[in-house]
Amino acid sequence: MLAYALGLTLILGALWILAMATGWWLPYGLLTEGLGWLKANPWESTVVAAVLLLLGLLLFIRPRERTERSFVTSSKGGNVRISQDALREIIARSATALPGVLQVRSDLRVQERGLQIMLSCQFGENELIPQTSEELQAKVKADVELYTGIIVTEVKVLVQRLEKARSLRVQ
Repeated sequence: MLAYALGLTLILGALWILAMATGWWLPYGLLTEGLGWLKANPWESTVVAAVLLLLGLLLFIRPRERTERSFVTSSKGGNVRISQDALREIIARSATALPGVLQVRSDLRVQERGLQIMLSCQFGENELIPQTSEELQAKVKADVELYTGIIVTEVKVLVQRLEKARSLRVQ
């Protein structure tokens, strides 16, 4: 966000200087009138400077939002970090190992008690959705906890599509 604001400021500054360099009076006139106003009104200038200084400081002081791209679990030797990509791969392999689950996309959310997993799935055409979903939830939860040691609080399943399994034809 700060990089975009700084980039926009630099672009506008460059356009302003370019307009003045090409002889356009408006940017030069606004600049000289603005500087004249600041010189003629010292109290107002002080307030404007203080507000701009506070806004600038807030950009640097405000707490940054951290996006967790890995999960930490502990072992006898110390901490182990597991990336979201590795977790998603474990989830995809676990889910597609079940017959009838054709595709899976996962979204991960960290909660106080553990990890919440949301799955968007594509099942085969003749799958029993309640039974397959229940098996999928149990298998994904068990595999993630087994392979990573991370506690899974919930596995939510969204069945987006049912599709015929494509058969290979020999010609």
